[in-house]
Amino acid sequence: MKKLILIAIVSLAFALPKNHGFTNDPGLKLAFEKKYKAALANFIERCANGDGYACGMAGYFYDKGFGDIPKNHQLAIKFYKKGCALGDGDSCTLLGYIAYKKGDLKKAKELLKKGCKLGNKDACNYLNRF
Repeated sequence: MKKLILIAIVSLAFALPKNHGFTNDPGLKLAFEKKYKAALANFIERCANGDGYACGMAGYFYDKGFGDIPKNHQLAIKFYKKGCALGDGDSCTLLGYIAYKKGDLKKAKELLKKGCKLGNKDACNYLNRF
């Protein structure tokens, strides 16, 4: 049951943009227009310039394989790690989920705590059930 709850939480982690709105984020605008490669390029460029949210979004695009972007779990993890290091709570939460799936409960709890401290309510809620 815990695993199903965590899967639901993670599925929603990036479903709605946080503090970026539907019209203000250039990468999201491109994604909504189904210009996934351009959106990914935008997120990667912004990630390289220190935008943790953009790192998390790049990771998410690789994790899910949107449009013509192939799934690449290792690249997703790389971007999630960078996003988490740059203070993106969603990235930390998703890394926590990955650690949980691998059976590393100590690491999962550590990452979820960080995600919670960074404002990810899903991480906070899951920690209460952990």
